[in-house]
Amino acid sequence: MNLSNLKKISPLYAYWLSNQTDEDEKNRLLIANRDSKAVYLFEKEPYKWENLFQAISRQIINGDLDSIRGMKVLLSTITASHRTKILELFLKEGIYQEEIIEELSKIDTLGRPPKTNFVRFLSILFIIFTNPYGIIVKRRKNHSYEVTGFIIHSLRQKVGSLI
Repeated sequence: MNLSNLKKISPLYAYWLSNQTDEDEKNRLLIANRDSKAVYLFEKEPYKWENLFQAISRQIINGDLDSIRGMKVLLSTITASHRTKILELFLKEGIYQEEIIEELSKIDTLGRPPKTNFVRFLSILFIIFTNPYGIIVKRRKNHSYEVTGFIIHSLRQKVGSLI
């Protein structure tokens, strides 16, 4: 399994490759599920949404089935047609087995109460602030984690070009 394919599965993949113009932003917002209670994250904080998508995907791959609940919340923020497309890509690319896809296709996020996992929380916080997936926000950076992620990504690129 090639984990670099995860970024291509993301519904925001084309957006990150775009110039992130007003038109690109408008097109990104067209896939938002306005009925989702968590749609604010997708609409107003796409950088955080993408980091969560990448991190939670990897947690599930690594056997953390409690993270399925988090992925369900993320998937609930996009339209049903895009959600179906993402699930099909997860299966086609061999990212998840059918049982996990079936569980993710049930958008009921209530289910069993989540386990509190402080290490998971800290790792996701670290990911959001350090941008390990190389997400480039070309529009105005509205949050401190977007700024730190940009700075760390820029430093990685500069160090990489020196090597």
